[in-house]
Amino acid sequence: MIINIKKNYLSFKIPFFITLNDYITFVNSTFNSINSSKPIFIWLLILTILTFLMILIGGLTRLTESGLSIVDWKPIMGTLPPLNKKNWIEVFSSYQNSPEFIIVNRTMTLNEFKYIFWWEWFHRFFARCIGIVFILPMIVFIIQKKLSKSLIRNLSVLFLFGFFQALVGWWMVKSGLNKDPYVSSYRLAFHLTNAIIILTILFWLTLNSLNKFTIKFFPKNNKETCIFFTIIFLVFTIISGAFMAGSHAGQSFNTYPLMNDKLFPDDYFLNNNIFRNFFENTVAINFNHRWIATASFIIIILLTAYLKFLKKIQNKNFEIFLIILFVCLQFLLGVFTLLSNVKIYLASMHQINSMLLLGSLIYIYFSIKKEKEI
Repeated sequence: MIINIKKNYLSFKIPFFITLNDYITFVNSTFNSINSSKPIFIWLLILTILTFLMILIGGLTRLTESGLSIVDWKPIMGTLPPLNKKNWIEVFSSYQNSPEFIIVNRTMTLNEFKYIFWWEWFHRFFARCIGIVFILPMIVFIIQKKLSKSLIRNLSVLFLFGFFQALVGWWMVKSGLNKDPYVSSYRLAFHLTNAIIILTILFWLTLNSLNKFTIKFFPKNNKETCIFFTIIFLVFTIISGAFMAGSHAGQSFNTYPLMNDKLFPDDYFLNNNIFRNFFENTVAINFNHRWIATASFIIIILLTAYLKFLKKIQNKNFEIFLIILFVCLQFLLGVFTLLSNVKIYLASMHQINSMLLLGSLIYIYFSIKKEKEI
């Protein structure tokens, strides 16, 4: 810890060259520009937080292996859980006919089934709640004419992504209800990718709602391009993690950085089809994710050095601190998750911290673009 107390109390420093003044600057630059559309900002912020929590719940549903506990999709009637013993027996009976019960959980009792059922039910219920929180206020704001045409267009696109996410979720579950009692890694990765897109759009719209002008997402200069492609590479890293989770590859090698005492493992190429080898061979999946993640860590550290020490930005110390904090946590959590043979709490923290890291990069990208527009 660096401590440097001068007469001005704002010079008190915490790790990574951050002062209290940096934090105050961060808060002021974020919230002082809230205009008359404050209710819209609050609504979008709530949706962003709910989507963030949804990704957390979805990850825990997968980690507890609960995703295949409900074998049908009833968008309306499925909102209600079993309300009596007869309902529970009916639901459990349906599950007993599924491949997961027959092949994996043949000895499961009704009480044990309730544990995985509640995880999946709450996952679906929470998604429905987000839909309601999105649609009802949007209708009210449209009636009150508080939404601009461009925001209505963006929200319409967001609605389509949300509706598509529900379809993809069921499409993903169906992949584990046939002969193979496991969800397709491809569909799981697609489901997570779509969730990341939704979260990114929502967060960007939330930040834009703080301003009297709209900031476009795509880069306009070299500095913005560096951050933009760092964000893209991080998303690519997260998607590679989805294949890691979907194939249970994280449980195949619980050492880092070596795999079976080798830097480059045997059996990396088990399939003559190169594409399938990369996405279905657990050895290749594990190797690829750990080194893509390591590259992502190095790239993000280099980005912060480029922005901070080459003085490409001003008054962004707190934002840089958040990025360094989350990227270091992400790397350590990834290693500890491997070493622990994928403990649920570590794997969940690893996944959700990746969203915090993504959010911190998007925020600094937005704030830099905002300064250019002012």
